[in-house]
Amino acid sequence: MHIFLGASAELSEVCKELKKLRKLATRVRAVKFLGQHFMVSCSLGEEVANSLSKLCPGKCRGVFELGSGLGSLTLYLRYISDYVVASEIDPRFLGALRSTFQQSLVDIIACDGVPLLGALREGFIVASNTPYVISAKVLAAVVRSKAIGAVLVLQKDVAEKISAKPGSRNYGRISAFVQTFMEVTLGGSYPPKVFIPRPKVWSSVVVLRRLREWVDSYRGYEDFLKCLFSQRRRVVGKRLRDCLGVKLDVLSRELSEDFLRRRVFEVDPKTLLELYLKLHGGSYSKTQDDSSHLEV
Repeated sequence: MHIFLGASAELSEVCKELKKLRKLATRVRAVKFLGQHFMVSCSLGEEVANSLSKLCPGKCRGVFELGSGLGSLTLYLRYISDYVVASEIDPRFLGALRSTFQQSLVDIIACDGVPLLGALREGFIVASNTPYVISAKVLAAVVRSKAIGAVLVLQKDVAEKISAKPGSRNYGRISAFVQTFMEVTLGGSYPPKVFIPRPKVWSSVVVLRRLREWVDSYRGYEDFLKCLFSQRRRVVGKRLRDCLGVKLDVLSRELSEDFLRRRVFEVDPKTLLELYLKLHGGSYSKTQDDSSHLEV
């Protein structure tokens, strides 16, 4: 059953339009430093659209597409949302995009879409066949935005890292940061042939659903995680000592000995945020009157 389209005939029409773009993609010279790989797979477009629909049952209030390219994914997005804002940095595609979607509620904006994520209104969701050269930047910007969720197509290894569980080989700083604010669900994996030109790696669909709003008090949390996870296999107590400049005997007044002896990569995202807020990301006072302890 197709969530975003009312009939299989409509789905067939969208796929026909995408096949026309496939022919165009073979004639376009992709710009390497922009990380351009044009989606030409109907099944991938359908999965992204269906995943977005699940984030906002009914029609989405608004979808922001980062990097419209030739408009492959935009063809699907116009069916699932009352309003689509599509950013595109490459001026070669703007005329064709505006012509294709002039009868739809799709606004094409000529710009780098990453900075615009911070200006999104509440209720928007993000969609992107993400240029792999800016994956980390996009993930951080989505987390800091007001977006209620996102569906991103990322290189498979990055998708596995951000979805990794505490204690696993892939669990690291980016896993902890994204999972602090977003529920992460992995979708399907796709071979290089679903794009033109073909990337060198497989790709995966990643669904992010907002768990916690980003507020100013979280500024510094990324640096806190960066320092802790720079030696992810060391014990928490020693990393806090090195990152915050606080002696272990002072830390033990606030945190249990068992917790201080745990390895950094074993600590779950929720506990890491509680730890950051408790110790205030580096401005931790060495004289604490509060006798409460972080439960871990």
